[in-house]
Amino acid sequence: MNGWNRDGSGQVKVSPVLDWKTATPLNEDTNVFLRLEFGVGHDLESVSAFQFSLTAEQAKALSQQLANEAEKQVSLRSRRPGENPVK
Repeated sequence: MNGWNRDGSGQVKVSPVLDWKTATPLNEDTNVFLRLEFGVGHDLESVSAFQFSLTAEQAKALSQQLANEAEKQVSLRSRRPGENPVK
């Protein structure tokens, strides 16, 4: 995970995604808009957001990559002793 932002302890800094929205405005070319809302601060009650414009190809590639990572997590959880596999 080279190039990822890290905290003072060397841990990768991440914020939980709280919500997301997508849209394809009719007045745009073929772009897909993506808004990711995430918790910030120690209490995670403050919300910030990033908004992106993706081509159709980028949106498809992103969705496939996220699905692949989710499948890896499901597979890892099913192998951990003492935990119920995700169904």
